[in-house]
Amino acid sequence: MSGSKNIDLVFLQSMIDKTEPGVKINSYEIALGSKRGDNYTSMLYRIQLYGENGWSKSLIYKCLPDNRQARNTYKSEILFNNEVTFYTKSFTALMKYQELKKLVETFNSVPKCYLAQSDIVILEDMRCKGFTMLDRMKGLDFNHCRAILRVLGKFHGLSLSMKVDEPDKFKECISDAINEVYYKSENELWYKGYYRQAAENAEKMLEAELTEDEKTKYLDKFRKFVNHESFFGYMVGLVSPKESLAVLCHGDCWTNNFLFQYAQDGSISEVSIVDFQWARYGSPALDLVSLLYCCTSVELRKQYLPELLEGYYDSIVSVLTQTDCLNHYPDIRQKLYEEVREYNVFGLGVALDMIPIITCDSELAPDMYTEDTINMDDEPSKEPYPVMTTSNLCRQMIADLVKELVDNGCLT
Repeated sequence: MSGSKNIDLVFLQSMIDKTEPGVKINSYEIALGSKRGDNYTSMLYRIQLYGENGWSKSLIYKCLPDNRQARNTYKSEILFNNEVTFYTKSFTALMKYQELKKLVETFNSVPKCYLAQSDIVILEDMRCKGFTMLDRMKGLDFNHCRAILRVLGKFHGLSLSMKVDEPDKFKECISDAINEVYYKSENELWYKGYYRQAAENAEKMLEAELTEDEKTKYLDKFRKFVNHESFFGYMVGLVSPKESLAVLCHGDCWTNNFLFQYAQDGSISEVSIVDFQWARYGSPALDLVSLLYCCTSVELRKQYLPELLEGYYDSIVSVLTQTDCLNHYPDIRQKLYEEVREYNVFGLGVALDMIPIITCDSELAPDMYTEDTINMDDEPSKEPYPVMTTSNLCRQMIADLVKELVDNGCLT
């Protein structure tokens, strides 16, 4: 196996000794942990450990791409370091706070982390507990979306509570520790062309999908939205934390970053959240609109959006009630509704990038596992380029979203 760290029995044994002392590892096997198009900016492997007396354990090994061009293009080191900070500092602090408060309904939807350092993250393999990943092209139905939003409500609610009870610790471990890794002003030159191309691709799809009458109503408003002096700079402004509701956000809410476990009757019993490379401190609405506008259909939103959002709000309120912090957030439902509406356009900005990624065939997605064949001293880093797909599904999802936001008065 390639990777940033040489895996051997000594390394694996030293890691297991910290969590399961007395277990002796005899052998291990390594396989790819994901398909092309299912993850970006890193490589995933599955390591199966075998020990004495029939003991075995499966782990997910996440590392930087060996291909240095891919690492530089997608700024993998920065993203990776952000995830390491999440596991070693921010999430650890949040879980200690939860333990201290002795919640009845706890948040336990993040896989156990065995190791997190600059170039490696090793996690428990949730597949061994029966968790599975949905088909990214099919999107989320009502039940799966509702389950995710309830879990996000718990996650966000812990931030709001800890910010009240332990403000200094919260500042040290979360609001000052987690930094925006993508939408920040120093990335503008790097991603300006990327977003310009993504907007142009979306405009072409709208021109193909909309009728002539619809173009008059919707296309001009879309062009106005993407033709800010700097579209990327506009997105930078939207992610800036705004109190009092700013929380530790997942930052990359799309189908592949949520795994599901099912009961015998087929109902969803648990949700597991993975991939915190884009974790940020900002409005909880940033997570919500990304998920809703990239991973659900317009039909689902029209029929169920109020019910879905109520489930999310109830989940947040449940946490705040258990931590005795609800009185610090008067009118929280109204304020959260207002932020979701305010950040709808952020969801559209993310969707211009993510919907082509979600709907593209695997061979069109960046390949993180290609070998490093270039001399980085001789060849400059390549700027990123958005995934190109003009599938019927992609065109329809983008057109539906633009029409929905215009009709709702969010895109003017």
